[in-house]
Amino acid sequence: MNKRASGYNAEQLAAEYLKSEGFRIICRNHRCAGVEIDIIAADGKELVFVEVKSSEYAAAHPAEQVTPWQMKRYVRAAREYVAARGLFGVNVRFDVAEVVGGDVRLIRGAFDATTA
Repeated sequence: MNKRASGYNAEQLAAEYLKSEGFRIICRNHRCAGVEIDIIAADGKELVFVEVKSSEYAAAHPAEQVTPWQMKRYVRAAREYVAARGLFGVNVRFDVAEVVGGDVRLIRGAFDATTA
């Protein structure tokens, strides 16, 4: 399977997992500020920006692949998304969904705007 298909499958698994956890998927693969946000979802009253990382190796921790530079870009994109929709005052969270061998592990609050 090529990298694009593998990434799509990981995002699909992550979206299904989020739905099963009560999240409402707002959109997927949204481009904003030159960044592709994998999943934007609502978790209760929080707006959640989810970066999906995957690996085929059981011992892997794909979330470790999210660099500080990527975090800063994600935060910038989230700010633009919020501003464009007038969602000021909404609580925003940044999660990472790790997909390893078909299993999904969600890291809630993996990073925030102050650490990115």
